[in-house]
Amino acid sequence: MIRLLLLGATGRTGNLILKQLSENEQVQVTAAIRDVSDSSRLPKIKRPIHTTIVDLDNILSLRKATSQADIIVNAIRLRENISRSALITLDKRIREGVGSMEGRLIITVGGAGSLHTLHGQRFWQDPAFPKRTLPRGIAHAELRDYLEELPPASWAYLIPPPVYNPTGSRTGYYNRWTPSNDESEFLNRSISYEDFATAVCKAVSERWTGVHLISN
Repeated sequence: MIRLLLLGATGRTGNLILKQLSENEQVQVTAAIRDVSDSSRLPKIKRPIHTTIVDLDNILSLRKATSQADIIVNAIRLRENISRSALITLDKRIREGVGSMEGRLIITVGGAGSLHTLHGQRFWQDPAFPKRTLPRGIAHAELRDYLEELPPASWAYLIPPPVYNPTGSRTGYYNRWTPSNDESEFLNRSISYEDFATAVCKAVSERWTGVHLISN
């Protein structure tokens, strides 16, 4: 049995991850929420949803929530106007709450801004990158660089392509691309939120580590 804590469960991607994980009887999921009222924002599924209230700014709260978890899935989507170090700070806070990472894994929903393009640049530097989400794109590039310096057994970072479709259907199909110094071809791909959630669930059951580019 895999014991999993899902952060960001009330968001659109988190909702779909929670819904699909609930189909796997070998995974015991606990959804982290900020307030009791947030339970109403969780998906309606057949299996009971275990929840725990977590204050991300309180290390003791994080420590209590993560104490029994083998895997933490970080599907938190911070608001657009964030600092370039905001996602690194969040990851460090989660790790501080977890304590020892031995035998444990943090799987993070990544961002297309972190993708490598030609001449050593990142996709967030491309003129086509949406200005509205630019701060988050930069923060994801910083987060990816930071994660790649950590012991590989402790993390996985899954990146969707720029065309990340919230209303696309669930086909159950996805491709896993190998990261490289030039991921420009991946920029032309797409995936639905549903199929990306399927990949996250597979990352949980198979304990993927490292960077993975996920598309249809």
